[in-house]
Amino acid sequence: MEKSLTILQVISQRHLSGAERVCLMLSESLQRRGHRVVLVCKRDTAMLEEAALRGLDVRTPGLSGKFNPLVPMRLMSIAREIGADVIHTHLSTASQWGGAAGKLTGIPVVSHVHAMNSKHFFLLADVMVACSEGVRNHLTGQGVSQQKIRVVYNGIEAKRVEIPLDRRPLREELGIADDAPLLVCIAHLAGKKGQEYLIGAVARLKERWPEIRCLFAGIGERAEALQLQVDDLGIGSNVILLGYRNDAIALMNAADCVILPSLGKEGLPLVLLEAALLGRPAICSNIPGNNEVVIDGTTGLLFPPGDTDALADSIDLLLSDRELSGRMGAAARCRAMTEFTIEAMTDRMESVYRDLIRQRKGES
Repeated sequence: MEKSLTILQVISQRHLSGAERVCLMLSESLQRRGHRVVLVCKRDTAMLEEAALRGLDVRTPGLSGKFNPLVPMRLMSIAREIGADVIHTHLSTASQWGGAAGKLTGIPVVSHVHAMNSKHFFLLADVMVACSEGVRNHLTGQGVSQQKIRVVYNGIEAKRVEIPLDRRPLREELGIADDAPLLVCIAHLAGKKGQEYLIGAVARLKERWPEIRCLFAGIGERAEALQLQVDDLGIGSNVILLGYRNDAIALMNAADCVILPSLGKEGLPLVLLEAALLGRPAICSNIPGNNEVVIDGTTGLLFPPGDTDALADSIDLLLSDRELSGRMGAAARCRAMTEFTIEAMTDRMESVYRDLIRQRKGES
């Protein structure tokens, strides 16, 4: 049996979103396996509360400024204090700091690339972990060697999605009938997420499906513009902008299908993984990241990004053929339970750590 490791996880979070959730879930999973995990992050209430719920050892030494020379020194001090075997960084700023700390201490560094980022933030790492093949291709397209990149798919905690869930309470809360067609889109309200195309699709579908409802959960700079679009199209009774919600699982469970109409730059969206674990078919744009989760015609449907008519046709197909929708949802859950669990992610990440440590010892 291989010895347990001491892992310093470093993240420079802005809010509690996808990358932050992956970091927290992975840290807890590694800790459950007997590894010592120390998490370094900013002094953010939401992050610290979630870390405390997971029983994580957290340090907040003061992380600010992309080029603050004091930060790598602070990380170096913590890494030496705990005897870290590996430093695992998340997001661009933390990867700059952590990479520098690794060079100063000789501790191997794994930098996690969660989106279509510039390679320059991650060059000090010994290994780059890409969350999808799409991200790997984005990095190799910038000249990064294939040998320096490992793909590790994001994982979701299956315990958060206990099947079956009762979909009626949330529908009742929102005043949506049991038999009303319900779509859910959970994403930051930003131009790159393409919500305006979904609103356009709902307007087109309203004549055939007068009771159709579409819920948008999220906040962002496009909120006002999207609400104006809804008002201009006269579909205020069909489209509801909910703002921030902390019950994404319940929203998706209440839905007939989950929609993600992004225009580009997705890593491996957690919302699609969660929808799959719930047994909900997803309809999403055919872009890297999305098309690694959704297998077109098997676990959901893909459409060309920015194509309102194609999106409307895909929604219409799933609402019209409930048997097909059910088969796709079941296939999505089956695949997710194999490919996209936190256990699978932890297995792969442990392999990355141990391979890197063995390689480092072999070189010394």
